[in-house]
Amino acid sequence: MVNRSIDVEAITNEIYLVTYLLVLVLQVFCIGINGLIIIFFAKIPCLRKNKHLRLVFYLSVGDFFNAIWSTPYIVYMIANWNPIRLDFDPLFILISSLSLPIQLKISAIVTIGIAFSRYLAVFFPVQFRKTEQSVYSETVLAIGLTLGLFDAILWFLLSPPSKVPDCGTSGCFVSYEYRYYWGISNMILGLIVIILSLSFFFKIKAATGVSPQQHHTYHQANRTSTGILISSLCFLTVPSICVGLVELVGFSIFKLLGPFYTACLISSGICNGIIFILCNGDVRQLIRSKHLDILTSSISVVPRIEITH
Repeated sequence: MVNRSIDVEAITNEIYLVTYLLVLVLQVFCIGINGLIIIFFAKIPCLRKNKHLRLVFYLSVGDFFNAIWSTPYIVYMIANWNPIRLDFDPLFILISSLSLPIQLKISAIVTIGIAFSRYLAVFFPVQFRKTEQSVYSETVLAIGLTLGLFDAILWFLLSPPSKVPDCGTSGCFVSYEYRYYWGISNMILGLIVIILSLSFFFKIKAATGVSPQQHHTYHQANRTSTGILISSLCFLTVPSICVGLVELVGFSIFKLLGPFYTACLISSGICNGIIFILCNGDVRQLIRSKHLDILTSSISVVPRIEITH
């Protein structure tokens, strides 16, 4: 019976290691893709002027810094992984994974902001045109930051550092009370996203009342926002609802899968970045122009061979 228990723990620890390595690879891609998007906003003036994309930019910046912050967390667990017994430093785990509750809440609030903006654009276009998008975006970000910091404070208040043997993720080091609150609050936010998204997915249509000079800007923002909403539904909303339901029955999914939320959050950041690049014509044009410049410079440095008779 003891040998069987050891075998189960060894298999679980191997699952943890695979998850760690997968998350580390995803972090590299997330940093690269969202770093490019930040550069695109710095290089392309029309992106900065497009107020409809401001929430998308905030989401990208958050994903970029979250991937950087959480890298020591994953590297530490890989370096200290043991096939027989896991014994991580609780204080280091709680600090190095602190970006998870902050960015998860910011992502949820920003996603709701994007969904509500699309909802207004489809059902109340007049009110949507009257809304100052820069103020709206900054208000949404401020709410997300406030709730994220609130979660970070509870992260430590409800979970004093204590040793948890064979715990392979930060979710095991936080208290049951915090996991319960965290799961339920994220599940509620996820349900709001689903309700808003479904309400306009079934009635999505071309922008009405938008002037011709604004149509291109609005159309690009609409495609990008809709794509990011679908990505968030797959990688954040549905997992959050599943985790919330599981926590209601007293089972911790973190004990089985390891850094589950971290993997979902990083995957969402990668997909959001890819969607933004594919859906934005200005970004694609910049990439093509840079590619042509590289080809031109490469051709210009090739030495010419003169044929003499």
